[in-house]
Amino acid sequence: MSEARFRFGMAGVALDVCGPTLWIQSLRDAWSKWTAASEVVSWSVSVSSTVALAAPDAPLFETYPRCRGGVCVLTSPGFWGRVDAVDGVAQLQAHPRATPADIGYFLRVALAVQTFARGGILFHAAGVLHREQGYAFFGLSGSGKTTAARYSAPDPVLNDDLLLLWPMADGWQIVATPFGKRRGDVQSTPLRALLRLIKDEKVYLERLPQGRALGELVSNTPVLSGDVVWLPQVLSRWETLIAGVDVYALHFRRDPTFWEVIDAELG
Repeated sequence: MSEARFRFGMAGVALDVCGPTLWIQSLRDAWSKWTAASEVVSWSVSVSSTVALAAPDAPLFETYPRCRGGVCVLTSPGFWGRVDAVDGVAQLQAHPRATPADIGYFLRVALAVQTFARGGILFHAAGVLHREQGYAFFGLSGSGKTTAARYSAPDPVLNDDLLLLWPMADGWQIVATPFGKRRGDVQSTPLRALLRLIKDEKVYLERLPQGRALGELVSNTPVLSGDVVWLPQVLSRWETLIAGVDVYALHFRRDPTFWEVIDAELG
C-alpha cells in the first residue's frame, strides 16, 4: 500500500504524519490551511492499516483516551493508538475500514498533547472574532456553542467546537483548528474573554469567581484533564491564562441580543 506524508500543525507546532495515501491525502486536501512550515517544532506520527484488528463497530472512531504519566492510549474495535508526550511520537494502527475522519480524531488527541507541552491548551469552545476582538464561548455538549456561533453572523467563526489557545508576548490568542465548522478564513485573533454559556430567558454577564472558573475550564479541556499527572499542570496553565483574561458566565437566549450585552460591558 502506497504511503503519503502531511505536515499538519498550527501556532508553531506540527505533526509529521505518515500513512496510507487514501487517508493522508484526504486529510491533506481538507486541512490545507493547516500545512505547517518546516521550521516549526514537530512530532512524528505513524499511521498503519492492518487487518489484524477487528473491524470497527461504529461509523466513526471516537473513544476517550486513557492517559497516565504523559502517555495516552486509545483502543476501540478496529483501532489502537498511542501518544507519548515524553518521546514526542504517536502511532495509530487502524483497520482498513477506517476513514480519514477516524485518523483526524487521533491527530486531534496527538495535537492536544503536543500543544500543551509547548505552552498552549486545546479547548472545547466556539471562537468568534467580533469588532477586532476574540471571544471564546465554552461549555459541555449542548451548552450552545454552535448556537452562539450561528447568532454571531456575519462575524468570522474560527471554529464552533474546538479551539487552540496559545500564549503570546502580550497575552493569549485564539487559533483556529479544523475540528469543527468555521465561517471565514481568520486563523487567529487576540483573546478578549472566556464566556461560559448558560441558556436562559434573560441575557446578562456574570463574572465567575476563580474557583468556579477553573472548574468549568478544566472540564472543557479535552484529553489532558483525564490524566492524574497532567491535571495539576492543566490547573496551573488555566490559572496563568485567567490572570490576564476575563471569565464570565453568559446567560443568553436563542437570538443575537447577547452581543449587545457583550459590547456594552466588554467592548
